[in-house]
Amino acid sequence: MKRQALLRHLRRYGCYLKREGSAHSLWTNPENGAIETVAGRQETTGRLARKIH
Repeated sequence: MKRQALLRHLRRYGCYLKREGSAHSLWTNPENGAIETVAGRQETTGRLARKIH
């Protein structure tokens, strides 16, 4: 999954960016309080998107 598609998916489910780092970003799901890191690289697994929301 492309990074931009993952970020779009997270926003659609109400997640928001908590903090931006040099290599990773921290995203939070307000419904369950889950905080996950999203790597700064272009490709990510779909498993990460399912894990956050």
